[in-house]
Amino acid sequence: MTSLNEETTPTLRAGEAALDAPPSGVVPTVPAGGKRRPLWRRFLGRPGNIFFLSALAAICVAVAIGPFFAPDPVATSSDVLRAPGGAALLGTDQLGRDYLSRILLGGRVSLLVGFSVALLCMTLGLVLGGLAGFYGGFADTVLVKLSEFFQVLPGIVLAIVAAALFGSNILLIVLILSITMWPSVARIVRAEAMRISQLGYVESARAAGIHSLRILWSDVLPNAMPPVLVATTMTVGRAILIESSLAFLGIGDANTPSWGALLNSAQPYMATGWWLAVLPGLCIFFVVLAVNMLGDSLNDILNPTIGRVK
Repeated sequence: MTSLNEETTPTLRAGEAALDAPPSGVVPTVPAGGKRRPLWRRFLGRPGNIFFLSALAAICVAVAIGPFFAPDPVATSSDVLRAPGGAALLGTDQLGRDYLSRILLGGRVSLLVGFSVALLCMTLGLVLGGLAGFYGGFADTVLVKLSEFFQVLPGIVLAIVAAALFGSNILLIVLILSITMWPSVARIVRAEAMRISQLGYVESARAAGIHSLRILWSDVLPNAMPPVLVATTMTVGRAILIESSLAFLGIGDANTPSWGALLNSAQPYMATGWWLAVLPGLCIFFVVLAVNMLGDSLNDILNPTIGRVK
């Protein structure tokens, strides 16, 4: 009996260890030490994230403080269409203005529109989507129909009509893009709020007599933030592209031209001044690429089901 127990015990323990082990192809979500690394460490643990985040931060700092140190963007004292290099680092435009100063000034407009639209969309999406998903019923029906109405509005066409009626300016473009892009964020928040409101800790808070708005603010919305953050980063790139498209069509603030407006003014000089179109185009491409790559990486980290089961 003693030898039988000694022989079966290791076998049973080996079987228990095999049952506790994760299936093949599944990456454990918790490290061996038993503690999950903080989000920022997992995010910065990827070299690509460090590169794109550093480059995006450098661009934001450059467009924020660069115009204070660069030459006057409206001065026409330099030679016309001077190639990049020498005194004019990025050359001059068709009127002899320093192009580096023009790009930095245009970057202010493009980035301001992108981040402002993303912030407004996130705010509207959290408020309206959270109320619809948490309370349901009549509030859900009304807010869903409202979001469907704004979602079918073509942002570019609406901006063209509004510019014809009220004149084109940055504030108008930000408002139009925000009211046509917030439904996508609101739908994500609504779905998350509906899911979270059925969980046990929310039911316990309701049973304890805690006010529903407090539950929504302190328990539901914070736990719905991961997919919202991902959607917000994607909104930045979309807003920059749409604003650049509008500016390329001539719909924008003429006093503060954006990268799209620089592309528009560079069309007649593609053969003699290639840098007039290439440089702002590269700026748009890289900023949109950076925010989209960071958003994809953030989605991989916050969503534990992506890339785990093969």
